[in-house]
Amino acid sequence: MLTSPAPTGRQRAGRHGRASSASRTAATEVPTEMTRETVPPISRRERRAQARFERPAAPKRRSTRRAARPTWQSPLVLVTVAALLIGVAVIALARPATRGGTTELVTPPTSYPAALVDGEVVGVAAAPVVIQLYSDFQCPACKLFVTTELQRLVTEFVVPGTVRIEAHDIDILGKGTPNESLELAAGAACAAKQGRYWAFHDLVFWNQGRENRGDHDAAFIARVADAAGVDRGQWDTCFAANDVRQPIVARSSGAASAGINSTPTLVVNGQRLVGVPSYDQLAALIRQLAAAPTSSATP
Repeated sequence: MLTSPAPTGRQRAGRHGRASSASRTAATEVPTEMTRETVPPISRRERRAQARFERPAAPKRRSTRRAARPTWQSPLVLVTVAALLIGVAVIALARPATRGGTTELVTPPTSYPAALVDGEVVGVAAAPVVIQLYSDFQCPACKLFVTTELQRLVTEFVVPGTVRIEAHDIDILGKGTPNESLELAAGAACAAKQGRYWAFHDLVFWNQGRENRGDHDAAFIARVADAAGVDRGQWDTCFAANDVRQPIVARSSGAASAGINSTPTLVVNGQRLVGVPSYDQLAALIRQLAAAPTSSATP
């Protein structure tokens, strides 16, 4: 029987080294499956949440929208406030100034040639055009006519002899006691007896107060009389008498019967103009009537 030769020492050493090496390798190697942790799969919702968390925050945009204006800065409010302030200023300027408790009367920029004045009439008797002027001293429209057109009418037509103006003061607005419209007309009638009617007339209208509110009381009427240059003794006696008011009451009644229930009413050679006429239209009518062969002053 054949036997293998016994390994030499070198062979035994080599086999032994290879075996030792193999055993060391086997001892140090660990299966891959054992070194990794098993990670369970994540859901789609979790992936979106993780992506949002990891995504950098977007910078905030500045709002391009203007901040809302306060209500008081709106154009409508500002225009309304401006209009109110202008209205207050106009009313304040229209009212007489007050100093030390005494009302300071406005002096009208008007004048009437003494030679043409006869009581409540101004103009020559032979004037071809006669204007009968019906007014209430408390009438705002009458004030407008007196302060804007009357003086021009006197300068352009009365002084040259074309027009004669006859004033008829009536009471259509007065209420209560005292009746301010009636009392003002009575004061004017007493001034007319001294040739100071037109001065009194214009002073009242240029300083006209509120309607039936006590602005035209006895003290106001007396101040107007003084400013008109009357003799106060004679004027006071006249104004205290009741008979000075009777013609005014009768005149007012007659005007109402004739259909004159609004002031101012101008009767120009029989043609009735109600309200404040345009000056150009009034002037054109006067020229037309003055050029006509005949004229009539019947109301």
